[in-house]
Amino acid sequence: MDVKNLRQILKALGDDTRLRIINLLSKKELTVKEICRILKKSQPTISKHLIRLRLLKIVIDRREGNFIYYRLNLSSFQGDILKFLIFKFSHLDIFTNDKKAL
Repeated sequence: MDVKNLRQILKALGDDTRLRIINLLSKKELTVKEICRILKKSQPTISKHLIRLRLLKIVIDRREGNFIYYRLNLSSFQGDILKFLIFKFSHLDIFTNDKKAL
């Protein structure tokens, strides 16, 4: 891990939609379709955000038949940052509302 990689991770976490995705994935694995339904965003929009999170190893995916399931990568340096964010900010209204919709 170097400063450039850390900056890229923090920059990726500076987006409302990506933070909401991380909040949802902190509870369970989800497909793009499930995330779209909860966040009321289009599939291309959510896919774009998931690609960025996956490239930075913030989320990992697995294929099961026709579905790809996404989950947080908590076993990495990125995971330490995610655990902190989830612990400190999961009580915010937008995040609690998303979890209720889950």
